Amino acid sequence: MRGLGFVMAIAALLASETVHAEDAAIARGAYLVNAVAICGRCHTTPGPDNKPFAGGRMIEGPGYKVQGSNITPDPETGIGSWSDEQIGRAITQGLRPDGSRMSTAMPYNFYAVLTDTDRDAIVAYLRSLAPVKNRTAAPIYATPPAPAGHSFANDVASADTIGHGKYLGLLARCLGCHSTPRADGEPDLEKGLGQGGASFEGPWGVVVAPDITPRALSGWSDDDIRRALVEGITPDGRKLAAPMQARAYAQLTTDDLASIVAWLRSLSMEH
Repeated sequence: MRGLGFVMAIAALLASETVHAEDAAIARGAYLVNAVAICGRCHTTPGPDNKPFAGGRMIEGPGYKVQGSNITPDPETGIGSWSDEQIGRAITQGLRPDGSRMSTAMPYNFYAVLTDTDRDAIVAYLRSLAPVKNRTAAPIYATPPAPAGHSFANDVASADTIGHGKYLGLLARCLGCHSTPRADGEPDLEKGLGQGGASFEGPWGVVVAPDITPRALSGWSDDDIRRALVEGITPDGRKLAAPMQARAYAQLTTDDLASIVAWLRSLSMEH
């Protein structure tokens, strides 16, 4: 009997460790989804009665008009019937379960840098959401979506401070908004990297994303950059418009913020 008790104790311990690991993965996924990638920005319909992650805003770009899809675990209108592998592939490759390609409104070229652990954590968090039945509009494409012209898949950041900041900055898509647009409207991630110029229109009016290279930030202290990120306030006290997601970035850890600041300081050395 003592042998059976020992086996049961080990089984209980292993089960407890498994639950702890699952909880840790969900917590990590929640952090990445809500504080870094801010997936709800596109996948939640704006307004006071919105349903988080149940389908979101309409997005128009070069050759497409799409609505942020329902990414709750509802099996009919969300991703509840998708496998973990299919969800991960959609995030990092922009491919649906049937193999069709998503538009670049889904920034999979940035998410391609996700480590396996972080990708799985995001999937675990999405699985933990309450399923919401909400069918979104079918995408409209002028031409079938082509692969993103630039991918960071082979540019996974290193473990040092700047590398970690780069990893977070890519997941946050800082360069997607703050790079100069090409003629086709897509960000120029080669010649215009981080140099600003893209226009964003919304309830706030029309704003132009500023240059975030060290050239433009040379007069800013590290604290100035951190304040702009987490409070949305520039060194001269100007309030940044809503496209800047300060409320979400305020959830970033102190170490992660420091890493992002270090990475921004290094942009001109990278490219």
